[in-house]
Amino acid sequence: MTKIQGVFFKKIKSNNDKRGFFREIFKDDLLIKKKLKQISHSFIKKKIIKAWHIHKKQSQWNYLLKGKIKLYLFDTRLSSKTFKKHTTLSIDSKKDSIMYFFPAGVAHGYITLSNENHMIYGTSGIYNPEEEFKMGLKNDLIPNFFNKSKKI
Repeated sequence: MTKIQGVFFKKIKSNNDKRGFFREIFKDDLLIKKKLKQISHSFIKKKIIKAWHIHKKQSQWNYLLKGKIKLYLFDTRLSSKTFKKHTTLSIDSKKDSIMYFFPAGVAHGYITLSNENHMIYGTSGIYNPEEEFKMGLKNDLIPNFFNKSKKI
């Protein structure tokens, strides 16, 4: 689904019955030899832009528990074969049960499209503001996806 080196998207199997559903989100095959050190839950209101930041060392797994988002990923790693490549994906939790992973050095952000949005984050490190680099929306290196967007 993506052309950014080290990024992947995985459809999560939903086991549905008359009571509801059951989904296994964080499984060993998704952890790519890195251990989860923190799991966090974020509530985000509608039309909120959460962007651009990069983790220096930490990898991240995300799962949209409830809501709709437009996701943006951009490769800032100079040594990567996909340096300056980007990808976008619309995720609707009612239709899509998707886990996505990105390694350190991949800038990430999203805009929320629903009134109520809940994101589950699994990270390979404990939250440390000094471990991340916030870039802002108007950085020359990062395309301003929120005005125009194109897929790789």
